[in-house]
Amino acid sequence: MIVLLLFTVDARVMDFMLSNRGRLTGWLAEASQAGKSEWYLVPALLVYLVTATADWRNSGYRVRARLVSWFGQAAFLFGAVAITGIAVNVVKIVIGRARPSMFGEFGAYHFDPFVVSKYFSSFPSGHSTTLGALAAVLMIWSPRQWLPIGVVCLVLSAFRVPAIAHYPSDVLAGFLFAFVLTVVMARFLAARRVGFRPRPGKMLPAAMGMRQGRLPVAGA
Repeated sequence: MIVLLLFTVDARVMDFMLSNRGRLTGWLAEASQAGKSEWYLVPALLVYLVTATADWRNSGYRVRARLVSWFGQAAFLFGAVAITGIAVNVVKIVIGRARPSMFGEFGAYHFDPFVVSKYFSSFPSGHSTTLGALAAVLMIWSPRQWLPIGVVCLVLSAFRVPAIAHYPSDVLAGFLFAFVLTVVMARFLAARRVGFRPRPGKMLPAAMGMRQGRLPVAGA
């Protein structure tokens, strides 16, 4: 519903942004690059490979417990970002919304479904999708800090608008899509006690081997 409401103001917001370009909007565009998936895929993959190839047999119980936790959580972060990214790219092709860079030619509501082109891949935002998945993972890892995590990730996503890369509805749709899908995946695993465990009465499961807001520890 919120995405649909934003959809009605996309044209006015983009018209304002295009008419008010400046140094600040340039800085915001740079900050929006925090949503690039490689910032999270590469470190997650490295942690996964390091823990997978570590000498577990000659390690003590606490070290092994930490390795297991890092191994599982790195795999989940990689999977969350990769799966939501692939899924949203399929949605982009199906919808085919024209980018804000083509606002002057087509306006805010031009669609060419199934056209594989970067110029018709505005909805949803890929950067916002990455940040939505990241927000969900970080909230699971640090549930006490869920609000600041959500606010920071959503604000960084919103910077894609002054970057003239996406409309407001693109941003929120990508963020919510990835956030919900990541939580669903975590809850699915928690129900099977794979890397996560349910938290009674809570939407977000708990990551096994991690205490709230802390690094992985044994027996948590």
